[in-house]
Amino acid sequence: MLPDPFGAAGALLGGAFVVFPLIFLGVVALMVVLAVRGFRASRRRRDAISATVAAHHLGHLAEDPSRTAYFTSPPFGIGRRRRARDIVWGTMGGRPFETFAYSYETESRDGEGRTTTTTHSFQVTWVPLPVALPTMRLTGDNAVLRALGRLGARDLDTESHEFNQRWKVWADDERVAHAILTPRVIARLLGDDLAGRAFVIEGSAILSYATSASDLAELPLVVGALYDLVDAIPAFLLEGPREAGPAAGGPVG
Repeated sequence: MLPDPFGAAGALLGGAFVVFPLIFLGVVALMVVLAVRGFRASRRRRDAISATVAAHHLGHLAEDPSRTAYFTSPPFGIGRRRRARDIVWGTMGGRPFETFAYSYETESRDGEGRTTTTTHSFQVTWVPLPVALPTMRLTGDNAVLRALGRLGARDLDTESHEFNQRWKVWADDERVAHAILTPRVIARLLGDDLAGRAFVIEGSAILSYATSASDLAELPLVVGALYDLVDAIPAFLLEGPREAGPAAGGPVG
């Protein structure tokens, strides 16, 4: 019997020719499964949005690049390839609103020089204010939202310890911010239904955003919460020269 010139190494090499293709096929199969799941989830989301639009007689626009520049506060103004999709607008309870899925991309590089692209997605919903107010950002106890809200301003404390623990506030004008944070506003923001959301007052609009695009199931809640806050802002802050903000209601030409 002739000796095996490769010995154990040959056996290992032969095994590798069997195992590696199986691993490759497993990875391909997993990618296919994930792609199918993503497609089905996207289709369910589109169907749910269409149902909401039809049920409430709302307007719908598939995509509009101008919405990506509506606001300057985070999550706006960050990253590249910014997109605004599934813009939905109209009224709820006779009061106007607009909502859309907003996303942008960032890149990171590992120690070996490989680049990874990450897409960051949000659902943005906003309603108009009668006047323009200084920018004010409120973010909940969520690492992503806190990081976004912290950009460009100092944290603001109130007399409510519970509020200070659950919300972080950054404001361009702290006097106006303190005036806005009435006991009524603080009580509304302490509601469990607003956990995981952020709120921003910018110009003549107040908006709320949450991570990941929505199927709009929570739309009545979010629009209602925004108007709860608008109605709780002291009247003297909403008196003065009116300033135009973003115009809800379809494509901007």
